[in-house]
Amino acid sequence: MKPSRPDLGSSTGMTLLEVMVAVALLALMGVLVYSSLVITIQSQQRAELLQERYHGARVFLHRIKRELSMSYLSLHQAEDQRTQTLFDGSNDQVIFNTSAYEPIRRDAHESDQLELEYRLDRDEEGEPAIIRRVKYHVDDRPGKGGEEEVVLSGVAEFELSYYDKGKEDWRDDWEVTIEDAQEKRAIMKEIEKAREAAESVRNDDASGIAGIAAAEGMDKMIDKAEGEVLEDIFLPNRVRIRLVLVDDEDQEYLLETQTEIRVTDPLWY
Repeated sequence: MKPSRPDLGSSTGMTLLEVMVAVALLALMGVLVYSSLVITIQSQQRAELLQERYHGARVFLHRIKRELSMSYLSLHQAEDQRTQTLFDGSNDQVIFNTSAYEPIRRDAHESDQLELEYRLDRDEEGEPAIIRRVKYHVDDRPGKGGEEEVVLSGVAEFELSYYDKGKEDWRDDWEVTIEDAQEKRAIMKEIEKAREAAESVRNDDASGIAGIAAAEGMDKMIDKAEGEVLEDIFLPNRVRIRLVLVDDEDQEYLLETQTEIRVTDPLWY
């Protein structure tokens, strides 16, 4: 009796086609999982970068607001004119003196006065960035010298504007330099003496109404003289700062703030 052949049609094994389909499905699933993982990691990295830049921008804005709020001009100048203050602001750059510095090194021979500059430039990698220049001693070369550092990268725009209280309008630039500080300070001292004299006349009971009228006339003349001396040598009342950050996908993010300058007239007393 001949042995019977096995029934090939009832085999439970996989055909070559089925194996190829299964391998293809596994490969597709692997690609999908890998792609999903890559997208997740990239999204996380972009979020971390954006968060880092937002934090850096907030720190920068807090810092420049504080420094600008304490900016100043001064008529104090030695005979050799070895110190000169300024405020030179444009749409994307500002140079100014400030008293916002706090020396942290003992015997560093530093005061609370600095010359600072902020401008939009590029960092070492060629990326748009805000550069900070600091000079720890006020000298006779305003706008020159000092140390530079990158304080914020990934900045597409850095815009500044300056509020003129007299004209009740914003300006794109504000430039003040005082080259004759000694002369102006001497005149201001004489004006102050004239004010004291006018006040004495006003308070003199013996002069009566005539004395009050004379004092008012003196006040007008004194105010006019003071206005001529201090004409165009004052600081803006406010500075508006506008930042536009950009991420790796060229998505832009706007931040804007303002700061008030505490003392706008030059220091002379």
